[in-house]
Amino acid sequence: MIASMSLKKLGRRQWLAAVAALTMGASLPAAVAQNYPDKPIRWIVPYAAGGASDIVARLIGEGVGNELGQRVVVENRPGAGGILGTQVLASAPPDGYAMVTADNGGLYNNWYLYETMPYSPDSFEYAAMLGRFPLILAVGKDVPVRNVGEWAQWVKQNPAKASYGTPGIGSPHHLSMASLMDILELKMTHIPYKGDSAAVVDLIGGQIPTMFMGLATARNYINDDRVRFLAVTWPDRLDALPNVPTLEQAGVKGFEISAEQGVLVPAGTPPEVVGKLNAAINKVLARPEVQEKLASLGMYPVMKSPEEFKTHVDDQRPKAGELIKRQGITIN
Repeated sequence: MIASMSLKKLGRRQWLAAVAALTMGASLPAAVAQNYPDKPIRWIVPYAAGGASDIVARLIGEGVGNELGQRVVVENRPGAGGILGTQVLASAPPDGYAMVTADNGGLYNNWYLYETMPYSPDSFEYAAMLGRFPLILAVGKDVPVRNVGEWAQWVKQNPAKASYGTPGIGSPHHLSMASLMDILELKMTHIPYKGDSAAVVDLIGGQIPTMFMGLATARNYINDDRVRFLAVTWPDRLDALPNVPTLEQAGVKGFEISAEQGVLVPAGTPPEVVGKLNAAINKVLARPEVQEKLASLGMYPVMKSPEEFKTHVDDQRPKAGELIKRQGITIN
């Protein structure tokens, strides 16, 4: 490489060319960032069109496109719990023209749920966090409990009846219940469904006694006596459910799981480009009209720098791994 040569052995013309090459290389990221973006950006959603992740990406992507002066094109690549779409990103050029939505699976859980993965955590840069989704501990009308303490006692006293539904293995709902069981030393049978709606139907019908429900879904049952809400996985009470305590208020200490979403780009993407994406996404998230629309999906925006986002993920991922191992959760 030119950098390892002795410049004294080069002729004047060669020496000037070498210095110019080194200077150009040093300024390349800044030049890339200055011109970025000069073509449309792909936002890969590793889930089917029409779901919450897809709606969030299209909502925020439109605003980001307006901020950056280029279209953001949402591309749905569902499959394998988000792995297929994320794999597409892992092999994309690190130029800022491809990004992917990552939820709890893509950020934390999949590394421990699957025996092998086609990429590693080091395959990505952490561009921006999008937000968190509160979950609500719910029981059906036939479960004779009014609070978390009574619910825990009922679970212990009714091992044959104690089951819970989730939208699928490894979902935030699943890991949230696993965490709650871990803290309260409970045992229940996990019944995975293909989506949140099917689980809610069986909760109302009495086929399962309990589940964690997303806020967007829970809003539909606030005045429905077939469902009873016991606690929320949030630091504060929710405006939509002011009479429902937080898990902390209900006496559960040390609960940290939340449903989250963020945006990843390929490893090696210039920091200046990541910074531009981060600034644009955070600016869109701060808009009141965007926050109102996200609230209708049960999502609370969270604005972090790339460094803050990565620190958060690095802190939470091993905790998720320890929980998955203790609970014996696996997909393979």
